[in-house]
Amino acid sequence: MSSIKRNSLLLALLWTALLSVLLTVNINEVRDDPLQHAETQAKAVIKSAIGFRSWASHFGGVYVQPSEKYPPNPYLKSPDRDVTTTTGKKLTLINPAYMTRQVFQDFYGKDGVNGHLTSLKLLNPINAPDAWERDALLSFEKGSNHAAAIEKSASGENVFRYMQPLYVEEKCLTCHAVQNYKVGDIRGGISTSINLSSGEAIAAQNIRTIVLTYFSVWLIGLIGLFIFFRRSVQLEAEREQKFNLLNVSETLAHQYISTKSETSNLEEALQAISAMLEKRDPYTAGHQQRVADLAEKIALELGLSNDQAHGIRLASLVHDIGKIQVPAEVLNKPGKLSDLEFSLIKLHPQTGFDILKGIKFPWPISEAVLQHHERIDGSGYPQGLNADQICIEAKIIAVADVVEAMSSHRPYRPGLGLEAALNEISKQRGKELDAAAVDACLKLFNECGYKFP
Repeated sequence: MSSIKRNSLLLALLWTALLSVLLTVNINEVRDDPLQHAETQAKAVIKSAIGFRSWASHFGGVYVQPSEKYPPNPYLKSPDRDVTTTTGKKLTLINPAYMTRQVFQDFYGKDGVNGHLTSLKLLNPINAPDAWERDALLSFEKGSNHAAAIEKSASGENVFRYMQPLYVEEKCLTCHAVQNYKVGDIRGGISTSINLSSGEAIAAQNIRTIVLTYFSVWLIGLIGLFIFFRRSVQLEAEREQKFNLLNVSETLAHQYISTKSETSNLEEALQAISAMLEKRDPYTAGHQQRVADLAEKIALELGLSNDQAHGIRLASLVHDIGKIQVPAEVLNKPGKLSDLEFSLIKLHPQTGFDILKGIKFPWPISEAVLQHHERIDGSGYPQGLNADQICIEAKIIAVADVVEAMSSHRPYRPGLGLEAALNEISKQRGKELDAAAVDACLKLFNECGYKFP
C-alpha cells in the first residue's frame, strides 16, 4: 500500500472517529435536555408554591367566601375559621396548607405538570403520600434536601418526579402545635410530576436533525479526502514522470555532448539543449540566446580572452537548464508565485550543475551555471556565496541575465524596458552585482550602441 493511500485511509478513519465522538456527545446532550428542562421547571413550581405558602403563613391565611369548590376546611381547628363581616357576608379562612393544595389544583395540573403537598403526620387524609413520596419524606428526615426519579405513567410515558422538604416555621405552630412540631422540623414536602413525552419528542426530532447534519458533514469530508487522495496520486505520478524525464535528459545530454568535439560542435550541442528547454517555456524563448550574446560582449569589454569569452557564451546558453525539473504550470504561471513555487524555481541552478558536472568542458561551465544567481553581497542562492567566492563567469552571466529578464515580457508582468533594466543594475553596482561587469554592460549599451540580437 502506498504512503498516500495509507495516509488517506488514516485521515478518513480519524475524521470518522472525530465526528463519531462529537455526534455521541451532542446526542447525549440533546437526550438529556428534557430531563434538565423538567428539573428546572419542577424547582420553579415548588419555589413559587413555597413563596405563596410563606406569604399566607405571614398573615395567618386569607379569608374567602366559601363555595362548593372552596368549602370551609374541616381539618382546621380554629375558632376564627369562619367569620361574618359587618355587612353580613360569610367568610372562611384558607390556611397555608389549604392554599397550597388549591394552587396546585387550580393553576397547575395542566400541560403535564402536577403538584402535591404531603406529610408523614397528616391532618387531612387527602394529602397522604404515595410510596415514592413516603420514601422521599423519610430521606428528608435523614438529611436529604431533595428527591428525584423517573417513573412510568399509566399510559407508559416517562414522568419526572421531584420533591423538596417543607420546614416548620413559627406561624405553622398555630395549626400544627398539637402535633408536637418545633420550629425547623420537617413538616412534610411538596412534590411535582412532569410528563416528559413532549420534551422527548422534541429531543428525538432534534437528534434526527443532528444525525443528518453530521452525516452530511462526514460525507463532504470524505469526498474532500477522496479528491485530495486523487490529486496527491496525480501529483506523485507527475513528480515521478518529471524525475524520470530529468534522468533521461541528463543521460541524453551526457551522451550527446560526449560524442561532440570540445570545440567546433560543443556550441551546437549546448544550443540544442537550450532549444529543448525553451520548448517547455515559450515566455522565455530566446532568453538564453540573448543572455549568451550579451555576456560574451561583456567579457570581451572586460578584456578577457576570446576563448574565455566563448566559454561564458556557452555557459549562458544553458544557464537555466535546471528549470527542466520545474513544472511547466509554475514556469508559465501568469500570477505571483507562492513561496513553495518560488522554492522550486530556486532549485534550478543546483539541478543544472548536477546535469553538467560530469561532462568535461575546457571552461568552468557547470560552476558558472551553479553560481549565476549568487550575489556579491552574499544574498543570492543556492549557496549564499560572496564576491571572492563567485567565479568571474557567473558574475558576468548574472548581469546579463538581469538586464535581459527585466527587458523582456514574463507571464506575470510585461517587459519593463531596457532603461529600467540598466537603472536597476546601476543601483546594484557593487552591492549585488559585480561593479566591473556592470560598468562594461552600461558602456556597451550607452556608448557602443549594443542591442540584443
